[in-house]
Amino acid sequence: MSLAEINDFLDVHDAGDLPCEHIKVKLEDKLIEIDKQIRELLIFKGELEKLLSGWESIPKNLEATICPIIEA
Repeated sequence: MSLAEINDFLDVHDAGDLPCEHIKVKLEDKLIEIDKQIRELLIFKGELEKLLSGWESIPKNLEATICPIIEA
C-alpha cells in the first residue's frame, strides 16, 4: 500500500470511523490489479520464450542481419 493510501485510511479513522471497509475494498482492488499484471507477464513470458526458441536458427547471410531474434 502506498503512503497516500495509508493516509486515506488514517483520515477515515481520525474522522471517527473504522477504515476496515475502505481497506477491504482497496485490498480487493489490489488483488485484481496483481492478477492482471500476472496475466500480462505470462503473455510476455510466452513471447520471450518463442523468441528464444529460434535462437539456434541463425541465417547464412550474417552481413544483412543484426540479430535474428530481434528481427523476428
